[in-house]
Order: sequence, then structure tokens, then C-alpha cells
Amino acid sequence: MRGLENEEFLFVGTPICRGIAIGRPFFFTLAENKALEVSIDPTNIEDEIVRYQCAVTKTREEIKSLHKYLKNERAFDAVAILDAHLQMMEDPLLTTSVETAIRSTGKNADYVFQEVIKEYQNKFNSIADPFFRERFKDIQEIAQRVTCHLRQNVRECLADTPHDSIVFATDLTTFDTAQANTRYVGAFVTRNGGATSHAAIVAKAKGIPYVSCIDLEHVMRLKSSIVIVDGRTGTIIFNPSPATLGKYQQLKSQLSTHFQKLKEVGQLEAETYDGYRIRLSANIETLVDLETLHQFGGNGVGLLRTESLFSPGDSFPSEKEQFNLYHQFVKKMQGLPIVIRTFDFGGDKKFQLQPLEETNPFLGCRAIRLMLKEKDIFKNQLRAILRASAHGDISIMFPMISTLSELLEAKAILKETQQELIAAGEKVADYIPVGCMIEVPSAAIIADLLAKECDFFSIGTNDLVQYALAVDRSNNALSDLYRPAHPSIIRLIKLVVSEANHQGIPVSICGEVAADPRFTPLLLGLGVHELSVAPRYLTAIKNAIRNTSVIEASKLVEKVLTLASSTEIEGLLNREYRLNVPDDCFYNC
Repeated sequence: MRGLENEEFLFVGTPICRGIAIGRPFFFTLAENKALEVSIDPTNIEDEIVRYQCAVTKTREEIKSLHKYLKNERAFDAVAILDAHLQMMEDPLLTTSVETAIRSTGKNADYVFQEVIKEYQNKFNSIADPFFRERFKDIQEIAQRVTCHLRQNVRECLADTPHDSIVFATDLTTFDTAQANTRYVGAFVTRNGGATSHAAIVAKAKGIPYVSCIDLEHVMRLKSSIVIVDGRTGTIIFNPSPATLGKYQQLKSQLSTHFQKLKEVGQLEAETYDGYRIRLSANIETLVDLETLHQFGGNGVGLLRTESLFSPGDSFPSEKEQFNLYHQFVKKMQGLPIVIRTFDFGGDKKFQLQPLEETNPFLGCRAIRLMLKEKDIFKNQLRAILRASAHGDISIMFPMISTLSELLEAKAILKETQQELIAAGEKVADYIPVGCMIEVPSAAIIADLLAKECDFFSIGTNDLVQYALAVDRSNNALSDLYRPAHPSIIRLIKLVVSEANHQGIPVSICGEVAADPRFTPLLLGLGVHELSVAPRYLTAIKNAIRNTSVIEASKLVEKVLTLASSTEIEGLLNREYRLNVPDDCFYNC
């Protein structure tokens, strides 16, 4: 390996969180905590249970401490994840079931606890959906902390890294990224992990650049005092030349300036520079998300993912529990509108009442199809939403509508539920807008029929791309085929907007393309009325809107519709974006 300490080496991985970092490599390893099976003297069983309870209490206090720190840092996405961890700490899985098992087996707490976690893992084994895989990863992370306290291990902590550390690790947990001190940690580089992992979400919330899919064995053989991480392109550079180093130092300075400008944009209107105003809303999953919405001047909630509020394997919450939760969301909206999507469970998102396995869950009994079969569960949720509508501006949206008959049946059940509530003396809003998601090609093609029965449309581009192009969006091997800029997707959006306009109803986009500022002019030119994005993207999209002319956006659409490939369309969008927002270092790379 002679000469490796002087030669510039470049690696390219998967960009997770944008940004530039320059620092020194810091190799971080996770603790191994395998418990041995030990029989406990019957007279010491209760002491063993107390030992376990103390470990759980210490873990809970750790999470609360991190929660307080992240809230002060205004890392609200990270706070939301720790809120979920605190709720999990109250789960019988982590309390009574373990204590009962210690008594019945007479084994040590470390061993029993890990066996209980293994049993729980079996419930998640058949779940393909990344969201629910991440839910179990949360449980594993909590279990790791509890086990560390049981064994009194001292774990390496990212709060204690040296200044300007570029952290290299096989994988990272939520706790690890949450504990990372942003004054010392410049970036994360891992072998494993993706954009949907909670570690990635925390990194984004804290503004720490993150790149995954890097061969760490090769990296560890390099002797380098300086490493550059480009979170925009996924590029890692060891031993940068003076010219390379100077280039990235300048880029890092530009990014810092750009970020400060974006903060200033937060309280301005989402309006093009030739006077066209568009609604800019947020996709949310937790109450904490609403703080970011208000901070950055969002116009409302375009999508509340109700299924994200509950874990797989659980029975559905009662009407009272749901009402209390929806009511909290409405109160925190401060008068702004909120669109509540009914449960999008089923198929690959398992739950306690689902009786059958499906060979192709993405095309199976899920979302509205499932709710029309499970009418009691569906009406229970509708009752809770309708009751909450008396306290704020609520709209109801049905997911994965593929036929007119589904929409009509869902609306009939909604009307029936509303009449039953009124007859029982319950307060319900006089007018509740009802819409549906356009996520499958059949819905886009019959948009004229659906529009007559809806007050609004919301296009879920993530699934629309998946179903229209027959590409599993969770399959990394097919990532090059998953192209939102495919001509068919652009034409489907154009068709939906056109038919909606004929009926005088608005159309929003709530998929990932809505959060990509390079697509903003195209979506405005297509006539989309609202963009709904994760709260952290509100300022970037607002900035893109304010740098767009709706007249020029219409001309852009005309050009795009003449192009025959995703590559051509992406190239045009990138060139136009560089012209309109030349100082955006995040995307002009």
C-alpha cells in the first residue's frame, strides 16, 4: 500500500443527506451484547426483575435526556423519533412480558430479554415495507441500550468524538446519530443504511451530511489525515489535492450562506416572481412535525399519514383514542387546514387482523380495498375524524383508489357514518371536503370520472411511478429504472390536472418529486395547485417557487412534452434549475 498516504482516492456511494464536510476520519464500532443463559436461584428471582426494571428506567432516562437536547436544537424530526421510542418503552413487550418470562423460566434477565426480542422479531420477518422494518430497528436499538445497562457496558459515544470528525461505521443507530455533537461531527459514512432509516432522518434533522454504501474495508486501509464528504453526489475523497481541497472549502462556505438565505425565505409567501401563488403544505406523521410547519410558514397539512401512528401487530385503536389524537393535531394546526388520509394499511404493512399472506402484497388487499372489507375498522376511523372535524378545518382523503366503484362505496360509508353521528347528537363540521389519491394508472386514466365525485385530488408520485413503470421502488437493483421524470409520468400528471380543471377541483402533489426543487417549475407549469412535502423541505421548495415564473414554467412543459426519455427530461430540468437558481449549491452539482 506504499504511497497511499499521498495519493488522492475517490469513492462514490449513495447520497443520503446533502452537504459538504471536510475533516479527519473517525472509525466507530457498535458494541456487541450477546447474553449467556444463566439459571437464577428461585430466592433471587425478584432481585433479578428489579435489576431489569432499573435497566429499563435508565434507558428511559437516557432517551428523555436526548429528547430534551434535540428539542433545544430544534431537530424536530429527530424529536419525533424519540417520542416514538418513549412510547415503545411503555409497551408490555419491554415491561410485563419480560418480567413474567423471568419468573416462569428462572433465567437471567439479559438472556430472557433477548429471547423476547427474538420472538417479537418473528412478527416482522415477512414485512417488506421499509417503514415497518425501521420500526423493528427502533425496538432493536432500545433493546441494545437496555442490554448495555443490564451488563453495565460502557459504549462508545458519538458525543465524544474529536473536532471535525468524519464518522465511518458499518451501520448507525438512531441513538448514535442523535448523540452526535454537530460541533464535532462533520459527516457520516456507512456501509449499510438508506434514506428511510431513522438514523438518516436524524442526520437530516441535524443537518449532518451522510453517505452510505461505501466499502469500509478498502477505506480503512487508507492512511489519510483529511477526508472530504460531498453529500450531494455521494462522493468521498481521501488525501485531497490542494486544488480539490480549495474547491470544496469554497463550496462549503457557499452552502452555509445558502442555508441562511433559505431560513429568511421561510416566512415569505410561496409565490412565483410573476405573481402566481401556490399552496405549500406539509406531509406529517407526528405532532412534533407541526412545529417545523409553523416555523417555516407552511400553508397547512397536505397529508397526515394515520397508519404511521400505529405499530404492526397491534389491534386498531379505539374511536376515543383516535379522536383524541386527531383532535390534538387540529388544535396544533392553529386554524390551518389538515388533510387526513384514511388508513393505508394492508399488503406489505401487516397488522393483527390481516388473515392471509399474499404472494404480491403491493398489488394485494391494501389501503381502501382493505378498509372496504374491514368496514367496522373503517367506520371507527371515520367516526373519529368526523368528530374532530367539529374543531378545525379537516378534509378526508382515500388512498389507492383504482376504480370509481371504490370511491363511491367509501363515500357512501362516510355519509352513513356522518348521519349516525348527527342522529346521536354528535357535533360534525357542516362541510368536509373529500378527495382521493391518484397513485395507480387506472385512477389517472379515469380522472374525469373520479373528479366528478371529489373535492380535490392528491397525486402520490412515489406509487404512481412504481405502478406505471412496473418498478418496485424498494428494490435497489432497479433504482436506475425508477425515474419520476419518465415521459409517461409527466403525461399522467398532465392528464389528471386537465380533468381536475374541467371539474374545478384542485390537485396537489405529495410524493418525493414535490420535495425536489428541480421539479418545481415543471409541476407549476403542469398546473398543479399545491405541493405537499416533508416539513424540512418547505424552505427549499418555497425558494424554488419564488425563483420561478409561471409563464416560463408553462413553456418548460411544452419543451418537456416533446422529449422522449427520462434522461433528456432530467437534463433539461437540471439546466433550467441552474439558470433560475444559480446559487443553490445543494442541487447545482
